[in-house]
Amino acid sequence: MPPRLKTAVLYTAFWTLFAVNFAVMFVLLLICALGIPSGIMLAVLGAAVLMFRADFVITALAPQVMIFGGLSAAFLSAFFGLLAVKMGFGISGLFIRIRRKCERLREADQSV
Repeated sequence: MPPRLKTAVLYTAFWTLFAVNFAVMFVLLLICALGIPSGIMLAVLGAAVLMFRADFVITALAPQVMIFGGLSAAFLSAFFGLLAVKMGFGISGLFIRIRRKCERLREADQSV
């Protein structure tokens, strides 16, 4: 396989993988941005219902479920955010490796 074609195939494969990775990262960060505040607010509302015996809050959930469910949702959302950041680091490291390999292929092509 000629070096130019191999370089084009490597970059095309990387950009395809990057597009899929970007979509997954976007969804995970969206879950993180929406899930953390929602989970914290659910936990705060559950604590308020429990502390002030606020029976006027109309919900089918018990206050304990609201507290622990909200906190677990917030922590799970934070984990998804950290996972998205880790995926970003991984794809950037992959880009560095592919770029170096393509530079070596170009240098070998020019020296011949």
